[in-house]
Amino acid sequence: MKLLIMVLGFLLSTTVVYANQPGQTRYNYDRSYEAREVSSFWSQHKVGVGMQAAGAYGVIGGVIGIHFHPQWSVDLGFGGGTHFQSFGVRVKKLLLLSSPLNPYFGFGFNRWYRNENRPFNSKDISPGFVESKLMSDEDKRLGRVDEKLIHGALGLQYVFTQGQMMGYGLFVEVVLLMDIEELVSVPTASVGFNYFF
Repeated sequence: MKLLIMVLGFLLSTTVVYANQPGQTRYNYDRSYEAREVSSFWSQHKVGVGMQAAGAYGVIGGVIGIHFHPQWSVDLGFGGGTHFQSFGVRVKKLLLLSSPLNPYFGFGFNRWYRNENRPFNSKDISPGFVESKLMSDEDKRLGRVDEKLIHGALGLQYVFTQGQMMGYGLFVEVVLLMDIEELVSVPTASVGFNYFF
């Protein structure tokens, strides 16, 4: 966790300008050819699809993101775990446009639910924090999963902006889930891949 925070801090400091040579104008990486190439990628690729393990959508989930601005997107997700399904929406902001390695943050709403009302052993639910932190005693007794969650995410993604792998990306994020009704928070993390077109 400390390593991720240090890496994000370093990446956020990449916009610092430095002197190229005495007597000349200052050099800014954001105006370099590489930065323009990455910015061009984000202005041309408006849709992303992906899969993730763990995180805001349960054990596994899928995400469709629509970039209405090169830095801002709206993500629609779905997924689940053992004995429940999930769906959600979030807003995501990329913090840098000039680098393929990009920190981001997001916030959104998720609903985790179970359609069946027959009893089950709540200890069989995966991820385990659903039973231990989010389900009330009555939910456990009735075999009900009905969680309304808000979440915040801080992540780091790498997207290939050129070559044969152009459009493919990998990401890792830390997520804080908060149950709206019980005001209980649960930290978790996710890792996944996506494709932008």
